[in-house]
Amino acid sequence: MTIAKRNSITFRHLTSALALMLAAGAAQAEPLTVYSALDEDQVVELMDAFKAEHPDIEVDMIVSTGGTIISRLIAEKANPRADILFGAPVSGLLVLDKEGVIEPYKPAEFDKIKPALKDTAHDVPLWTGLDAWASAVCYNTVEGPAGGAAEPASWKDLIKPEYKGKIVMANPNASGTGFLTVAGWLTLFGEKDGWDYMDKLHENISQYVSSGGAPCRMAASGEAVVGISYAFPGVKAKNEGAPVNIILPTEGLGSEIEATALIKGGKNPEAAKILADFAASQKSGEINSKYYVVVAREGIKPEIENYPEGEEAKMLNLDFNMLAEKKAGILEEWQRRYGAKTVE
Repeated sequence: MTIAKRNSITFRHLTSALALMLAAGAAQAEPLTVYSALDEDQVVELMDAFKAEHPDIEVDMIVSTGGTIISRLIAEKANPRADILFGAPVSGLLVLDKEGVIEPYKPAEFDKIKPALKDTAHDVPLWTGLDAWASAVCYNTVEGPAGGAAEPASWKDLIKPEYKGKIVMANPNASGTGFLTVAGWLTLFGEKDGWDYMDKLHENISQYVSSGGAPCRMAASGEAVVGISYAFPGVKAKNEGAPVNIILPTEGLGSEIEATALIKGGKNPEAAKILADFAASQKSGEINSKYYVVVAREGIKPEIENYPEGEEAKMLNLDFNMLAEKKAGILEEWQRRYGAKTVE
């Protein structure tokens, strides 16, 4: 376990079982328990800004992968520990809604959020978007050529024999990124051909890991030639000098919205609403634009060095309600076929 301090927030990086915790130092008037599946750097910056605006609110925060957070909230629904889910995949939030976990709430600046990135199906929305992201491929420009594996341009390229044992991917049972990638293939190729594609890809996979960002970091470090992930971890590594290129496959991309929702039965609903209002604010949008090129707040145009162009145009139109209904079956089938190569 490593501990680092940023301003008044203590940041503990724990194992996947214990997740990652943030806590304010001194006891305050309004303790707030927050769960999040956001990128670590992103959530620290967001919470630093929130604490600067609301220093009187004590924050306890658990950060883990999307799949882990969703499962934890379902397990705790009879006695909720969290007050707010601050950033998690919408496909997972819809599962939580079916389980009776979500409390509807309309943030103060809800009208400033892009229509496609917020819940418009209910008078009082279930969720409000923060950003959107898509699956991507990270390729090590040193290890790839050395091992005879050319830089891929498409998903179909990755089933070529030259990539055998050279690819890592996120486990969709643990990672929202992994699930959006699988959902993208099933949408793009159709159910039968999608599973056929994954059968062939599986032959080239060395391992499935629990973190959505890990495959790109592994490709950047040379632990793998190819990581199937999302763009930002690869972009960050490239900007730090790693020999990695980030590719948006030509066929199209599975995509997901990260959103915020209140937890029904949370013990501190008023403080949760304050954080939900902050999540929809201009300040939040500006911070999110440092990590994603598609942000929910209107009027913000992100500029991220080395971020691949065309992500929003390549995002597939996924049916999140259908995916929520089928998610359990998809994950069960995925585990049956490919689970032998999963690692913690």
